[in-house]
Amino acid sequence: MRSIDTGLCVTLLVVAPLSSQQFPVRQVASGVYVVLGDTGRGSEGRPNAGFIVTGDGVVVIDALASPAQGEQLVRTIRSVTREPLRWLVLTHHHPDHHFGAIVLRRAGARVIAHPDVSTGVDEQSREAAESAWMLVVGRDQMAGFAYADVPDRAVVAGDTLRLGGKVIVIAHAWRGPAHTAGDLIVWLPAERVLFAGDLLIEDGVTMVVDGSGKGLLEALDTLRALAPRIVVPGHGAIPAAPRALIDRTRDHMVRLRAAMRGAIERHRSLNRALDSLPPADEGRPVSLRSRERRNANRVYLEVEKEMMGLEP
Repeated sequence: MRSIDTGLCVTLLVVAPLSSQQFPVRQVASGVYVVLGDTGRGSEGRPNAGFIVTGDGVVVIDALASPAQGEQLVRTIRSVTREPLRWLVLTHHHPDHHFGAIVLRRAGARVIAHPDVSTGVDEQSREAAESAWMLVVGRDQMAGFAYADVPDRAVVAGDTLRLGGKVIVIAHAWRGPAHTAGDLIVWLPAERVLFAGDLLIEDGVTMVVDGSGKGLLEALDTLRALAPRIVVPGHGAIPAAPRALIDRTRDHMVRLRAAMRGAIERHRSLNRALDSLPPADEGRPVSLRSRERRNANRVYLEVEKEMMGLEP
């Protein structure tokens, strides 16, 4: 199945045995917490999540990779606050960010998400996606799973939550797909904290296999215009210089699009264009080298269509 193969985002390395302990948490502003994932492993590590304590309930950002991780996420939140869980915002529909959502929904949270749940898996394939993901994380991790990513409150362009004095902007403020078709960001303008989802990865190489390189550039311009004080990427360390990570990610895609355009102009086939890149890492579909090569594949086809006038 294409989406699992293309890296709905993680490898077995993302899932370590869970204990009753909480995930590590970092407070980045008053009432704003990051549930820290793995660092130094790019998209292969456990992703970041977050939560906002508003005084009138909790807004959770992403639900992690399985019901077991969702339960540990709830325990982590409960180590900080007893306020009720009001909303769960999903930054996109890849399994490592939402397969824990059923736990938060059962705990009382309603789901905010982009209505386009597609990630290369059509609606008839969601059962197959669940089975494939079980091979990634393990059967025990998936106990009690049910899909919970269809939104109670859909966001196509933008929406604002106002809870307990907190203003929380949830947006898809660019045209079309970027990392995926259903990306959302969470922006707290007063605190200038941005949860970017997988539009940003710590190493600056965002995968666009289920999205668009051109769309990613537009999305990154949106992020840059916000001038955030704190950026939480989908995976990896919170950068000391948020603008630098945004620019690094943008530069990677600009260079890649230029390289693929040049290859097409010189009448090089896709395979010849890919020969200029290191091989993908076998069995590691979202390693850095694999992401770079698979992005090149996607971008070559995208740019080719643009040059033929088949895409705007």
